[in-house]
Amino acid sequence: MKQALLLWIFILGSVAARADVAIQTAVDNTTAEELYLCNASLRHPTLQVEQECLNLSTGEVCSPLDSDPKKGACVCRAKTNYGDQIIAWNKDEDYAVVIGSNDWMSLFSAQDSFANKLARLDISLGSENLGAEYSVRFCYLGPQEVLQRQGTTTTDLTEGKYFVDVSLAGSNYNQALDTVGFSYQCDYRYRGNQSGPRKKNEQGPSKGVVENDDSVSYTIFGNSPGSRPGSVNFLQRALSLNSSASQVPRFCVFEFKFKELSGKNLGRNTNASQVNFSGKLRICKQGSCPSGF
Repeated sequence: MKQALLLWIFILGSVAARADVAIQTAVDNTTAEELYLCNASLRHPTLQVEQECLNLSTGEVCSPLDSDPKKGACVCRAKTNYGDQIIAWNKDEDYAVVIGSNDWMSLFSAQDSFANKLARLDISLGSENLGAEYSVRFCYLGPQEVLQRQGTTTTDLTEGKYFVDVSLAGSNYNQALDTVGFSYQCDYRYRGNQSGPRKKNEQGPSKGVVENDDSVSYTIFGNSPGSRPGSVNFLQRALSLNSSASQVPRFCVFEFKFKELSGKNLGRNTNASQVNFSGKLRICKQGSCPSGF
């Protein structure tokens, strides 16, 4: 039986403009597989020297020299990045916040990604000069072994070829997106340091970071003049996750990455900055994939 989740990610082009991204995920939950939004990152490079420092808990002005843990985290950024932030909530409505700065900032460290099953994500892009880069990441817990004994032979029913069906479609708001990409990396059984199937108590990879036994990266568009269309249309059906039936994925991380154009002459058109994306990320084993996969 397949488990499907419709995940809503809100991307704000300005204070007044909101847009929706619906990413549908699906896996076979009878083998304890899980696929969920687990992290997001934001960066906004700038050469501006003038900084502002805000308390992430209260939104008030703060000093980075004040190390009182009771007052919450104090984060500084260039004033041109004002309005760029990501807020995420889990199912219990606990939240995490990250704001734009010169360096990549994530909601959670890479080591903590798998521990966070996010239900909702707001991406606010309010800086007038554009230039933001952001990503959303999904964590995948591969199947636990399911053993079937016939006579003297024992077979693991989870062994086989695994495929991912991925798509992303929407508008390139005001043609402000420079590049859009999709990538993943996986840790497999009987490859690298971790050889056995994922155990029941393994809710994430060793030390929290996926062992990169293999990785794939796609540029949806960008990287060359004239290659930025007014819409995003990306589809990969039955993309093979493993080359050998015995090398079943243990853990994977899937990432959609976006980069805006930048420049003071561009400006953020608040009347054309709305973006509506829809997509899917589905994983299945050969022989159990739904029709149309």
